[in-house]
Amino acid sequence: MAEVLTDKGRAVGAVTEAGETVRARAVVSNLHPRLLFERLVDPAVVPADFSERIGAYASGSGTFRMNVALSELPRFTCLPQPGDHLTAGIIIAPSLAYMDRAFMDARREGWSKAPIVEMLIPSTLDDSLAPRGAHVASLFCQHVAPVLSEGRSWDDHRDEVADLMIDTVDRLAPGFRAAVVGRLALTPLDLERRFGLVGGDIFHGRLSLDQLFSARPVLGHGDHRMPVPGLYLCGSGAHPGGGVTGAPGHNAAREVLKDLRRGRR
Repeated sequence: MAEVLTDKGRAVGAVTEAGETVRARAVVSNLHPRLLFERLVDPAVVPADFSERIGAYASGSGTFRMNVALSELPRFTCLPQPGDHLTAGIIIAPSLAYMDRAFMDARREGWSKAPIVEMLIPSTLDDSLAPRGAHVASLFCQHVAPVLSEGRSWDDHRDEVADLMIDTVDRLAPGFRAAVVGRLALTPLDLERRFGLVGGDIFHGRLSLDQLFSARPVLGHGDHRMPVPGLYLCGSGAHPGGGVTGAPGHNAAREVLKDLRRGRR
């Protein structure tokens, strides 16, 4: 979408990137709230106080995402034979002290020297995802800094950190590195470029106390209704926030239906 179409201060449709105009009784967005108001909505129809507050809406993720293609399943030294444990989330984070060091490393250096890695192998449950005998895995890696210090760019350190994540798994599952036949590494900068996740934030904004419940995305708009009549927020930047729940969309749909039934368009 290229623009939220407004008329007399109300959202009345959208303009696609191809230039097509689609009119509607309501416009519902699952975009990051800052991008919605900074890029798609005419600032002239947005109250000044809301613009100021949404401009201060905080985002930033400590995650580095990887997808890998594997020639075989990993064999962990603690449980080397394939089994049900490979169908679940496998988290490399042996202690609270380990996790604390991972966080502090990222604050100082930009990424953890001994990172937390959560691995999922969905092909153990759906064999259509990979050729027979091969597998695919997703690595959710923490912690990293959304923006590197001293002018460094994630573009220059992507492969270095990806190697570190793979080596971290390899230490506990020897042979994992050799089994990786392809990989896609996504830094916080890549996540922002590809998916509009500001600061790489998969939750569309920090889940801090000042940005939760009635204050998500800002106070006065926790009911999914934005300050432009007819415009609603249904993504992770809306109450109750990010996570694989579908709750923001469900709740937003309920409010849209209420308004349409009451004739509030």
